[in-house]
Amino acid sequence: MLAELEELGMQLARATAARALAELAEPDPPEEEAEAPRSEPLAAAPAPEAAQAATPRRSASRSPSATPRKSDPVQSFIRLAKAVCELIALESGLAAGPATKTGLVSPALRADPRRDPLLKAFREVTEHTQDRSAVRYGFTTRLDQELTADPEQILSLPEIFYPLCQEFGIELDVSKLSDEIIGMDPPSDDDEDPYRMNPPNPRATSPP
Repeated sequence: MLAELEELGMQLARATAARALAELAEPDPPEEEAEAPRSEPLAAAPAPEAAQAATPRRSASRSPSATPRKSDPVQSFIRLAKAVCELIALESGLAAGPATKTGLVSPALRADPRRDPLLKAFREVTEHTQDRSAVRYGFTTRLDQELTADPEQILSLPEIFYPLCQEFGIELDVSKLSDEIIGMDPPSDDDEDPYRMNPPNPRATSPP
């Protein structure tokens, strides 16, 4: 929902910005000089009875039509831009997960080296998920619960990541996941050179 509101706000902001730029580019109309009032001969003042009869009575139900106030496109753009920024900040705050009373993540969770890569991996696999802000917030809440319950850091990244994704019904695109999330050890020098782990027997290659 927040993503749709952000996109709609951006479209309105672009349209308002284009309108403001178009109006700013138009030259100001020349000021018209006011005509000097023509002097006319003063007429004799009518009698009070005749003036009262000649003056039409205004209907109480009729009121002079007010000229509609023209909106300022620059101010409209500023308000729309501010609203979009607030939506983006709200989505970022929801994705950051639960916080302590001071508004910050607890030091224990921040120090856990598993939290950041797990959050990053989940953002990657939920990039096109519907209501991704709510889903990411729920995942972060559950992740912090799992990490808090495992202070000795016994569970590995795959052991935490895959059950939580299954819990939220996320279809995983493995191509977006790193080796540490998938559960593969990064290649080492020994993997690149198999002779380092199993060097050849010199007796097998030396002449008799």
